[in-house]
Amino acid sequence: MRKEFVLISLLIFVPLASACYNPMDSLAVEVRLNRPGIYYDLTPLKNAENVIIDDGSIIYRSHYDERVAVILKEVNSSLWIRIQIPAKSFESTYAHASFESPLLISNESFERIKALGWEVKNYTFKKESLYIQISPKNGDECRRDSECAVGGCSGEVCTTKDLAREIVTPCVYKEWYGCLRLTSCGCYNGFCTWKPNPDFEKCLKEHGIDPSKVIKLPLAEVYIADYGKEKPSEEDIGELRELFEVLGISCAFDKLQFKSGTIDTPVGIIDPYSFNFSEALRVELEWLRENGIIAVGDEDISAIVEVAEKGKSGYNSHIGWYEKGGKYSWIAYDESDNPLLLRCVGQPFELKLPSGQVELSQTTTQSDTTSQQTGTICGPGLILGLVLVARVFRK
Repeated sequence: MRKEFVLISLLIFVPLASACYNPMDSLAVEVRLNRPGIYYDLTPLKNAENVIIDDGSIIYRSHYDERVAVILKEVNSSLWIRIQIPAKSFESTYAHASFESPLLISNESFERIKALGWEVKNYTFKKESLYIQISPKNGDECRRDSECAVGGCSGEVCTTKDLAREIVTPCVYKEWYGCLRLTSCGCYNGFCTWKPNPDFEKCLKEHGIDPSKVIKLPLAEVYIADYGKEKPSEEDIGELRELFEVLGISCAFDKLQFKSGTIDTPVGIIDPYSFNFSEALRVELEWLRENGIIAVGDEDISAIVEVAEKGKSGYNSHIGWYEKGGKYSWIAYDESDNPLLLRCVGQPFELKLPSGQVELSQTTTQSDTTSQQTGTICGPGLILGLVLVARVFRK
């Protein structure tokens, strides 16, 4: 059986064989089939046409999109399957801008932003090619609550202890002062202020008071990047404007001027933001199962595909059968309980595909069949086999 071998960068299998992040991970999705009870046999692929075999890894063209690679490798007695978009270049253009603004983000705002389709992690927001990073800047008024005190005729002002003794306000009670019972005066982001919380903010709004007029807000640096583009498209501008309206800083967005830059990151031969990684992985898992290369159930495939998305690959972020909150499920490794994350970064690699679609052998020898069966029978299956043999000998 003919095999196709090509000279590939020595780093080609870094994402599969070593424990570093590789920039090519941003153009891939990867699953480790490490759940007990899942079996595999790579023999059919090793004997197939139009595959590349190098250092134990198998590469062939995706059945979902022939421009994309499928990479299989056995590591630590489990099979890793990776959907990889090849790179056409290793320098990407991006548009970027930044500004500073007082900013208060409530839990309600976070939920509304998620409902708009943004991925939210702390103060980072991602949606397709758009990336927003908000960095609150702490003040220097205080370090602990004990350095703050209440002042004013009605106790409506929260400030430093020194200023609290001196401050004088009109002795006119306003209805919104009743909201102060829902919070406390203390040190928040380096400022003495009434501490924000959903109930307090809701109460202020019900009395027609803007929370930012009562809660002292730190300045926050807002960084915006739109990757793969020299300037944001009209659609991207609309997405950003909608986000900043929820954050209450849309006025600052009107004055933004984007600059174009380049960054050392791989650019896919097809757009990774519109490519359906989850469906590509589903198609491949089902094809591998139909051809006897893996044994995995529909429920597992559906659960894997549900969490599969661009960038979930490499040592830190690949999908696998891991524990979270005392329960095992198919999740990204970096979302599991106590993952051992590594910080090293590898070099992006070039990837060449075979000349055509993979073609499995139509004939299987008796030795091949025996080898495949031996490779997939273990545990209860092996016990059942021994019982059947014993019955034969009794007869």
